[in-house]
Order: sequence, then structure tokens, then C-alpha cells
Amino acid sequence: MVKVNFTNARHKRRKKILKLAKGYFGSKSTLYKTANEQVMRSLQYAYRDRRRRKRDFRKLWITRINAGCSKNNISYSLFIHGLILSKTEINRKMLAEISFSQPKMFSEYVNLSKYHLDQKKSNLENKCNNNSLSNEFSDLENKKNVHNNIQNNNIENDIEVKKTKLEQKENIKFESKEEIISKEKINKISLEEMLLTDLKVLAKNKKVKNFSKLKKKELIDILKNK
Repeated sequence: MVKVNFTNARHKRRKKILKLAKGYFGSKSTLYKTANEQVMRSLQYAYRDRRRRKRDFRKLWITRINAGCSKNNISYSLFIHGLILSKTEINRKMLAEISFSQPKMFSEYVNLSKYHLDQKKSNLENKCNNNSLSNEFSDLENKKNVHNNIQNNNIENDIEVKKTKLEQKENIKFESKEEIISKEKINKISLEEMLLTDLKVLAKNKKVKNFSKLKKKELIDILKNK
């Protein structure tokens, strides 16, 4: 069977695109291919600029409000902050219209925000004063506690020093004979573990005669006796 290209669905699709491209320059409104490209591009621009328009209007409202604030000797940020503190439900679009159409009413809003800003400032100053007083009292209490702790620690240290001195004296008095014997045994064992060269050096220091000709056992016996 022969493939049919020009069906009703195709005609509808083309007519839809050409209808959207109506009024475009040149072939962009008559030829399907170029018209389709331009329509796709223009739809993207429309999507982008629908969002950009919101930003642009917000900028315009802020500039109008700022102009009204500068006449009343207040910055835009402080004015908005004061309105938030006063909990007035009014948006920037309404404020922008009031600022250029009804300047007297706008000045009343400015006075309201100034009043709430002053109130906040006074509350903060009172809080700072209260905090400073409480900190001074706490510092005095801490100093007293530290002084008492130092005194107690000094007394405890003196007691511990006295105890250690007494223990040392007792240890010196009651050193037994068995410990002295064990020390002698350790010295004898250490002589047996020493090398021949070290033994010869010891013998030289203790002035043993003919130590260089003696063997290890003979040197140990002589050194033990001395």
C-alpha cells in the first residue's frame, strides 16, 4: 500500500503552528519549518519573561517606596522592619501606590514604623542593663568561690606533705637486713652477667694485680671478695 503523507492530523498540526506564527516577519509566518523554529523559541522567551516580569515589578515598587522614605528621613530597610514589628498586613504594591498617590497617608505609616523601632531600641537597652548587673553579681560570687577553693586546697596540700614526710622517715628506719642481703645478691648476679672486658675495667679501677692474665671466673671471685 502507498503511504499517505498529507492526512488531516498533519494539516491540523501545521495550521496550529502557522496560526501561532501569525504576524512574524517574512517566511517565519508562511513556511512551516522556519515558523516552527520561531514559535518554539518565542515560547521559551515567554516562559522566561513571565518570571522576569515579577522581579521587575518588585524592583519598581521598592524604588517608589524608597523615594517616599527618603522624603520622610528614613531608610527603606528600617521602614519595612518597623512595619513588620507593628504587624501591619500591607504589601509593597499597595505601599508603592500610596507613596506617589497619597503621600500624607504614607507619612503616617512611616511614623508608625518609627514608633515601633524606638520601642524595640528601648527594650534592648533595658535588657543590656539587666544583663550587665547580673554578670557583675555572678563575677563576685565566682571570685568568692575561687578564694575558698584555693584556701581548702592549700590546707589539703599541707596535710599531704606532712604525711609523706612521716612515711619517708618510717621507711628509712625500718629498712630490714633482708633487703641489704638481696642487694648484695643482685650485685653478685650482675658481675656474672657482665662481659670480660667490663670485668677487667672494674678490676683495674679496684687495683687488682695482673687482671689482664686472669680468666672470667677468677676475676668474679676476686671482685666479690673486694
